Amino acid sequence: MTKVGRNQPCPCASGKKYKQCCLAADHASARTARDAQRRNQSPPPATNTVLGWGPDADDVSERLVQLSNGAVDLIHDGRFDEAERMSGQLLTEFPDLPDGHMRLGHLHRARGNPKQAAEHLRCAAAIARTDHNPELAESLQSEADMLDPPPS
Repeated sequence: MTKVGRNQPCPCASGKKYKQCCLAADHASARTARDAQRRNQSPPPATNTVLGWGPDADDVSERLVQLSNGAVDLIHDGRFDEAERMSGQLLTEFPDLPDGHMRLGHLHRARGNPKQAAEHLRCAAAIARTDHNPELAESLQSEADMLDPPPS
């Protein structure tokens, strides 16, 4: 089937130009066919977190990076309330990772609350220790001790 140009004679043999005759009807039928095809298409698979089913590992990693880096960006922009919400999401979605507490520690440091910052950084350090990441744990512990020195 050859494509008819807008200014060519209409293939229905009316003697009019295609754009003045059947173009609108052809566009409408093509749109209807596309809409019907979309309706008949099976929906994309839903991510289900029940019974061990969940998003792919790449999706989870991407979500972690998105939330963690997003919180850092919000802290740098001075949008502390939004950063706190995003850090809370990190804690909710990834409770076994140190990122949520790390971001809350950095947020409280930026807000000028060193004791609260140190509490969160110590929690992050404890998680990092259980996660077998001693370098990160030591770094977080040192940062917490600088903000709120332990009693001697």
